[in-house]
Amino acid sequence: MKHSSVLLICCAAFASTAAAQLSNYLGPGILTNGAGDIGNRAGEQVDLRFYADVNGIYDNGLTPFSVDSKGNLVQVGGLYGIEGLVGVYGSHMWRTSLLGIDFRGDLRHYPGDTYYDGSDEYLNIGYTYQKSKRLYFDLRGTGSTYSNYIGAVPGDATSTAGSVTPNAVNPASLQLFDSRTDYLQGSAGMTYLFTPRLSVTFSGQGFWVNYQASQLVGVDGYGAGAKLRYRLSRTATIGGGYSRQYFEYPNYFGNANFDQYSVYFSKQLGRLWTFTAEGGAYHVNMLGLQTVALTPEVAALLGVSTSIQTYQASNWLPSINGNLARRFKTGSLTFNYASGNAPGNGVYLASRSQQGAAVYSYTGIHRVSLSVSAGYWSLSSFGQDIPPYRAFTGGAGFTYTIARALRAVARYDARQQDITIAGYRATSYRVTLGLAFSPGTIPLSLW
Repeated sequence: MKHSSVLLICCAAFASTAAAQLSNYLGPGILTNGAGDIGNRAGEQVDLRFYADVNGIYDNGLTPFSVDSKGNLVQVGGLYGIEGLVGVYGSHMWRTSLLGIDFRGDLRHYPGDTYYDGSDEYLNIGYTYQKSKRLYFDLRGTGSTYSNYIGAVPGDATSTAGSVTPNAVNPASLQLFDSRTDYLQGSAGMTYLFTPRLSVTFSGQGFWVNYQASQLVGVDGYGAGAKLRYRLSRTATIGGGYSRQYFEYPNYFGNANFDQYSVYFSKQLGRLWTFTAEGGAYHVNMLGLQTVALTPEVAALLGVSTSIQTYQASNWLPSINGNLARRFKTGSLTFNYASGNAPGNGVYLASRSQQGAAVYSYTGIHRVSLSVSAGYWSLSSFGQDIPPYRAFTGGAGFTYTIARALRAVARYDARQQDITIAGYRATSYRVTLGLAFSPGTIPLSLW
């Protein structure tokens, strides 16, 4: 948990009232990531909030990267344990800049089976700097290390803190095994406002995903793009963009290139609803290895029934990214859908992905915060001859203020994984009950 001490030192401040001075210059809107909605809860920016939890947990359906004596995948059930957790979320504002943070680190212990003890850490940090009335810069960094994917994960499709994006690099819902995974991603962008209505954004990103199990395939990648936005009115914006991405698999022969072209539209529907849509097409060029069956004659000659050969896949496919959100006084309701590409999950390499989620979150003005979420993910490999993968996720949780700084915490999370045709189906879930310490008068919102 090295990140936690760094965050506490760097971010021990409260949000200032100078936010309006920053937002005066934003014109057609924030087009790169930057601080963005990092640390937001119920769709709103919040002051920096620190918390520490002690929870009792029950995990059922862990899937380690191993097989039993009969060659079947191992699935572990009925693990009771205790979890210690610390975190911080929220934002800090200066006159011309904004910092957003979401950090969570936990340590788990299962008295009945210490082999599955472990820890998970997640950090998402972003910074937006307003250089002048026409120019601003965005920086964002994300890093995590996980050994257990059951439960709410910040920024995942079923987390109230995040939203679906068409280029999600390492979503937990797509991971097939509960095996140690390390992940880093960074991005930077620059936006220039020609007029209060017209802006252009240039951005770039890089990422790295590594699996402790050497048989799982890690991936490196980078990309760059440009976006043009024009505000038609106070409630409507249109635009277009181009991006290029590259994925490489260092311990495996293969790579993928993507060129994407898109158009953009956003509309404020009344005072409470916001609709955003981005759609277009992308061209994929994939190079990799696959196993093929030999003809009976060649198999008889060589004494083997299969062989490895290279493959190349090239195709044009549609891309869609849509978001419909409603804000309440103390909550938010969000629907997301995206269809695009993903670098894979250690088994599936570059793939066509579909993602959808519905999230409702409430942060009350008295004692209660709660969240309810459901999500869907799928992967279809561009070149590998393997069946599609699907995952369904859902969860609900709440916190209740017992005393000024003491909160009760409860949550339930579930995930079902399917690989069609192959007949693989795995269901896992977690139950969490505990106490959290967090100073502040507003109810603690962990998800």
